[in-house]
Amino acid sequence: MSRSVVHQHHAGDGDRISQLPAEILDHIMGLLPIEQAAKTAVLSRVWRDVWSSLSRLCFDDNFFRIFPKKCPRGIKCVTIYSCFYVINNILLHHKGSIRKFVCLRSWPVTLDVRCESPATDKLLMLVTGQGVEEIKLCFVNGKYKLPDCIFSCSTLRILHLEWFYIEPQSSAGILPNATSLSFKCCDFGTRGLSSYVVDVLKLENLSFMYCTNLFHFNIGARNLYSLTINHCFSRKTGNFIPVNLNLSSISVLDIDSYSLQGFLGQYTSKGLSLQPFALNVERLKLSEFCFQDDARISAFVCLLCKCPKLSHLEIGFEDVVFTLAGDINKRVDSGLLEKLLSVVRTHKLLSSLKLSSFTGLRPQMHFIEEMLACLPSLEEVVIICLPHRFDWNKKCDIFEEISHFTGASHKAKIAYR
Repeated sequence: MSRSVVHQHHAGDGDRISQLPAEILDHIMGLLPIEQAAKTAVLSRVWRDVWSSLSRLCFDDNFFRIFPKKCPRGIKCVTIYSCFYVINNILLHHKGSIRKFVCLRSWPVTLDVRCESPATDKLLMLVTGQGVEEIKLCFVNGKYKLPDCIFSCSTLRILHLEWFYIEPQSSAGILPNATSLSFKCCDFGTRGLSSYVVDVLKLENLSFMYCTNLFHFNIGARNLYSLTINHCFSRKTGNFIPVNLNLSSISVLDIDSYSLQGFLGQYTSKGLSLQPFALNVERLKLSEFCFQDDARISAFVCLLCKCPKLSHLEIGFEDVVFTLAGDINKRVDSGLLEKLLSVVRTHKLLSSLKLSSFTGLRPQMHFIEEMLACLPSLEEVVIICLPHRFDWNKKCDIFEEISHFTGASHKAKIAYR
C-alpha cells in the first residue's frame, strides 16, 4: 500500500513538471552550467525537448576547462578544436531560436590562429543564423579577426566583444537592430580610416574599455543615449573617439580622467574642427580623479563647461597618487581647486553627487567640504568608501566631521556605503 502511494506521488511530480510552461522550463535549464544542462536532458523527454531548443547557451571558462589541458600531440589548438567541435555539434542539433549566446574563453592559451579561425567562423555563422538577440564573446589571445557575419546579423540587439581585432566597416546594413555595443580590450586596426560612415540607427548604449585605436571605428549613432570610455588609447595624436560619432544626443557619459584628455584633445588640437563640441549630458561619471594633476583638473573643468544640463555627477577618486605624495594630509592647492569649483557653481541643476573610492584622507575631505558649499540644488550625496584603504577605526570621527560641513543646500542628505 505504501509503495503504491509513493509511486503515485512521484508520478504526480512528473506530470506537474511536464505541464509547466515552456518558458519556465527554458529559464530553469538556462540557469545551469552548460554541461549540467546537457546531463539533465537525458532524464526525460520533456527535458530533452527543452535542451534541444534552449534559448540561452553559455560556454564559459568552466566549459573550456572540462577538456584535457594536455593534448596527445602536445598542441594546444587540438583542445580548442575539441571545444569548438562540441559547441558546433550543439548548434547543429539546436531546433529553436537562440536569444543569448555566450562564449567566454578568458584564460590565456597559446594558439595557432590559423587552426582556430575556421572553427570559430563556423561557430559564429551558426549562431547568427538562428535569430540570436544577444552575443557575448571573449577570446583572450587577442588575435582573432571578427567575421562579417556578426555585424550583418539583423536580429542582434546586444553585442559584447572582448579581445578582438575589428576593422573599419564598409557595409550600410550593419547591426540594423542593435541597441547596445560593448567593446573591451579590442583593437580597431591600424589601417587608414574608412571614408564610409556606418550609421547604427537604433544604437543607444556604446562602451569602450581598454581599447586601442577606436578612432578607426567608422560608426555613427544619431540616437546614442549612453557612452562609456575607460582606459582607452590611441596611437595617433589628436585622434581618439570615432570621428563621425554624434555626441549631441548623449545623456550619460562615463569616462576616466586619462581618456578624457584624449577625448577633449581630439576637438581642441590645432587644425582640427570636427564638429561643434556641445553636450547634453545629464549624468556624468568621472573615474581616476586626481587633485594634484593640473592637466586632469583642467580637462574636467573643460568638460563641465560643456555640460550645462548636468543633474547627476559621480567622481571616483584616484588612490595611487596619495601614496606617492609627500604629505597625505595636505589640503588641496586652492588655485587648482578653484578652477573646478568656479565651474561647479554654475550647475544649478546638479541634484545628485556620488563620490567613490573615498579613503578619508584630508585632500578628499577638503574637496567634499568645498563641493557641498557650492551646490545649492543638491538633494543626494553618496560617499562610497574604498574598503582596503579606508581607516575604519576612524569611521565615526570622519563621518561626524563631514556632517558638520556647511552646505549650500538644506535638502542634501548624505549616505555612506
